Amino acid sequence: MTHEVSLSRVLHRRFVMTWCAMGALLLPIAFFIHSFSPLLSDNFFYDAWLSKQVKPPSADILIVAIDEPSLHTLGRWPWPRDIHAQLIQKLNLAGVESIALDILFVEPSREPEEDTLLAKAMRQHGNVYLPIALLPEQSTENNMRDVLVPSPPLQAAAKGLGHINISLGDDGVARSVKLVELRRGEAVPQLMTVFASNSPRTAWPSTAVRIPFRGSSGTYPTVSYSDVLKGYVPESLLYGRKVLVGMTALGLGDNYNVSLLSSGLMPGVEVNAHLLDALESNTYIREVDGWVGSLLAIIPVVLLILLAWCLRFRYLLAVVMCLGIGVFLASFIALSFRWWWPPTASLIALGIAFVTFVWKSQSVLLSWFEKELELLYKEPSILPAPAREPGFICGEGGKLYQQSQALEFALGRIIEGRRFVLGSMNSLPLPIFVLNKKGEVLLANKQAEVICWVDSQRVISHINELFSVLSFEKSIGFASPWPPQLPAGREVSSIEPGWLCTDSRGRTYRLEMGDLSTTASSVTGGWLVWLVDLTSEMEADAQRSSMLSFLSHDMKAPQARALALLDAQKDPVLAVPESTFYSYLGQCLNVGLDMINDFIGLIKARSFDFDKQVVLFEDVVMEVLDEVFPIARLKNIKLASELLNEDGAPVLGDRSYLSRAVFNVIENAIKYTPCYGEVSVYVFVEHEWIVLEVVDNGVGVSPEKMDSIFDEFKRGDEGGGEKGHGLGLALVKVVAEKHAGIVKCKSELGKGSRFTLMIPSFQL
Repeated sequence: MTHEVSLSRVLHRRFVMTWCAMGALLLPIAFFIHSFSPLLSDNFFYDAWLSKQVKPPSADILIVAIDEPSLHTLGRWPWPRDIHAQLIQKLNLAGVESIALDILFVEPSREPEEDTLLAKAMRQHGNVYLPIALLPEQSTENNMRDVLVPSPPLQAAAKGLGHINISLGDDGVARSVKLVELRRGEAVPQLMTVFASNSPRTAWPSTAVRIPFRGSSGTYPTVSYSDVLKGYVPESLLYGRKVLVGMTALGLGDNYNVSLLSSGLMPGVEVNAHLLDALESNTYIREVDGWVGSLLAIIPVVLLILLAWCLRFRYLLAVVMCLGIGVFLASFIALSFRWWWPPTASLIALGIAFVTFVWKSQSVLLSWFEKELELLYKEPSILPAPAREPGFICGEGGKLYQQSQALEFALGRIIEGRRFVLGSMNSLPLPIFVLNKKGEVLLANKQAEVICWVDSQRVISHINELFSVLSFEKSIGFASPWPPQLPAGREVSSIEPGWLCTDSRGRTYRLEMGDLSTTASSVTGGWLVWLVDLTSEMEADAQRSSMLSFLSHDMKAPQARALALLDAQKDPVLAVPESTFYSYLGQCLNVGLDMINDFIGLIKARSFDFDKQVVLFEDVVMEVLDEVFPIARLKNIKLASELLNEDGAPVLGDRSYLSRAVFNVIENAIKYTPCYGEVSVYVFVEHEWIVLEVVDNGVGVSPEKMDSIFDEFKRGDEGGGEKGHGLGLALVKVVAEKHAGIVKCKSELGKGSRFTLMIPSFQL
């Protein structure tokens, strides 16, 4: 399939366009989600972090609790204000540094003397602070108070005033407080900000801050209100401390849930104690401004867009997970610097981005895929296939399932076509290489792989490397296989270098080459190289040459000697006695007849099937020994035999051919053993083989002739031996191969030879 622009680039461009469109939509979404922060997950994350950051409370803070024992001792609430005056006097005598009364005195006492006594006690101590209650802001037309301050005498006696309002989150948990509230243009500080520094401070943050609670309820040391009045609390415990007086009794005063991880409530006075500790140690947590937090929330989305584009939309899930972890780490780091930035908005935006992109990319991919499938259906098929419409999508279910069926069909066509092409190439009898224009091997069939694989490794990646596995002979053609150079007047498509080469197995090939034309965009052209196997032709030529030499020389020699003897006998001067003449003439004719019989026997053995029957091989050997005994006796050769198999060495074979092969081996040993020599014949069983060994102490065979001693028309004649015609041992080899056997020879020149004929044993 050919396209002007790479398919991957087209698809990548579509992904980029989709990604940019989604990014433009996701940025305001992330900004919008952050406007609802903190979400429940943010609060859970914050509470979990805070629970791991427990630090010891300040030793300077003490809570005097209006608890159940105090109510039991002093009576029902509210108590007369002179009791509070007595408490302040007790604390003053004990050397308390400062006192904050978390009790509202917004109305004058019914007994004016009580306010006078309380105000006097406050002035005597000098560091007593009173709370202000801020109600929801009302319009001035209603004439309703929304700022509840202490009565004038107490207000005048207090060292400082401040509100005690605590902000509740959407989940009903008290985590933050505004250090400064504005009412009608006037700033109202939080009571603990005044109490912490003993003087008003204008540098506190104007936005809400979060209280880093140092533990659950009961974290700070607490003593009972009544115990202090009765003097049960030692002055050493009170001296120099900052005392917060407030309600802890059940059902009395304000109580807050301060964490999603706990179900217990914390009294308001203890919440103020945690706030006081944070203000004095400067460990309170500030919240990131809304617009800054929104900008921070969209940064991971921007990074996701950039990283997805840089990575070409790969590893998207890993990128999203890494960015999500990065968001958590950023929030952790911010908390370590006492800033709170809710991470959930960024995480939700990342999740939406990932899910949306996966969904949209699948939509884009399916649309592109459908068009590509239609183009694929229009391509010519390698194999016949059922007719399909261009827009064919078969099956049922959703579009994705339908497209998967279409993909299965298309892949089936491609796989079957590929198998057909590779199978066809591997079925070709010639080694074939497919090259690109640079001569690099792109494809090779099985026959080629057999040639170019050495020690289980492919050693050819370029056609020039054929020299490493093939031995080339000089011939008419190119100076080298690569680059190809056209002879004058030759067409590109008919190049035939005509180089002859031989592989490691001794097979002979002729290298030929032709132009490769293709419409594939990845391979615009190349070359086909194939090796024509000439081994059988070369062997046939060699056989024909040897046969012609044999017919023209060896078989002609006995006839020529017979004719020469006849011509000499006609001459009275050269004539020999008649008995001698007939003896010489008979020898010449017998030699020629033996050659003809051996030649015919070899041809018949190679060309026709044997009549195989169960044969006792030892009987065959014994018969042959009887035949050759006269021959050995003529040369005074000692002929020894040793037949060791009790069953007679049964084999499945043709008796006549086996007898001929055994005769040739023993007769050959006698022929090349000098007079008074020795030839030994052994028959024994070795594993699943019946083995015939013939050992002589004759002239032996030279090493250079060992490889060809069993070839046709090849003789191992050495000086001092008789002449042969090269057919006897060739017949032995053919008979052995026809019986699935082996024949081999070990020899040392001048010391003798050992011929071994091995035939598979037959189980009776």
